[in-house]
Amino acid sequence: MASVLIKKAFLHKPNALKKTVAIISNATRNHWNYQYKPGQYPKTPEEREAAAKKYGLTIEEYQPYPEDVGYGDYPKLPDIGADSKDPHYPYDNPELKRNFNEPFHAVAELIGEDRYDISMKPRIPLWQQWCWFLGVIGGFFGLFYYLEDYKFGRPVTAKQYPQDGPHYLFNAN
Repeated sequence: MASVLIKKAFLHKPNALKKTVAIISNATRNHWNYQYKPGQYPKTPEEREAAAKKYGLTIEEYQPYPEDVGYGDYPKLPDIGADSKDPHYPYDNPELKRNFNEPFHAVAELIGEDRYDISMKPRIPLWQQWCWFLGVIGGFFGLFYYLEDYKFGRPVTAKQYPQDGPHYLFNAN
């Protein structure tokens, strides 16, 4: 029965096969899956348990984003950048430092190994960086303000124009 319907659909609409193949190949090529879309925000403990199971987490580990953020039932994962993960761990996908079926972070495009590491502890604290920055800028401004009256350069006279009056020429005549 189904094969008869498919044959009729393709015979009466010759572009149907082309469109179907295009949709399937596009979804395959771009790795899109309907299961990637998060579900509704879990309101009951049963929905919370189902969402935790969906993402491969235990109920204790699972914590969704707040409802007003708009991520649905997607889990709020710890903020650990790929650069801070153990480089010697035998990951299933070592290029991305991920294991199979491990959920992506909601901002994974921002905290990749070649981008900002959200969990990195800076070598120099932020307050010290600001002190150095403002000290250098303030020092240059102080030097500029103090030395504004002491111009240096080649001493030259004003440019002489013919309409300004007689000018002296230092010729042998």
